[in-house]
Amino acid sequence: MRPEWQLLLWVGGAFGIGLAVAAYVYRLAGRRLRAFVESETGGVIVEVARFAYFIGLPFLALISGALGADLFGLGAIAVEGAPTLAGFTAREWVRGSATAALAAGFVLIILWLAGRAGDPSVAAASTDRPTPGSALRDAAYAEAHWALYRAPFVLLTEDAYWGAIVGFALAAAEWALLQWLRRTPTRTGQTQALTIGCCALTGSLLYVTTGNLWLMIAAHAAIRWAGGRLLTRSVQAAKI
Repeated sequence: MRPEWQLLLWVGGAFGIGLAVAAYVYRLAGRRLRAFVESETGGVIVEVARFAYFIGLPFLALISGALGADLFGLGAIAVEGAPTLAGFTAREWVRGSATAALAAGFVLIILWLAGRAGDPSVAAASTDRPTPGSALRDAAYAEAHWALYRAPFVLLTEDAYWGAIVGFALAAAEWALLQWLRRTPTRTGQTQALTIGCCALTGSLLYVTTGNLWLMIAAHAAIRWAGGRLLTRSVQAAKI
């Protein structure tokens, strides 16, 4: 089977598993299961399941040979005549880090301005204020998941740009369906959608320009951690 078709099967499996589990927990299961999921023991089990889903599935695709390290954003194992760190040369790290910093900084300015121009009640309804640790964890989960979604379309189109666009559209559709299944309140969903959308767009840009998953995770974590705070603080400043 051709690599792109193998990857499409992996993507279809990940997409279907995520939505099926969400539909069962939030729409079909009773209150007892939801209460268990929200308990301390249930939280540990959920975290293990999330790790297996977001990190385990892409890792299995990697070790099976269906997903290449370069497509996933891990660079090259070795580059002739140049030492590498985590798959990238020193020049690639410097250039990529500058690109990631500029992209994340630009997005944070946009979020700050959006907070000043937005509805204060919408920003106040947001509960998306992660700690640095949880922001980094969620960034690693999301970027590994989205990298898997981009890979088959990069191969099919033979273009990282179009692969990133189709992968972004698929991730956006998945996120919207998950919010619907979870019955996320509209006001909370608006601020989450803005922050997550900015993270996904930034990750797609960095995928095309740097191909470095580590930088995608770093930029995503910075936006997730600071974005919600900037939205809220800029609204408060605008009210003074």
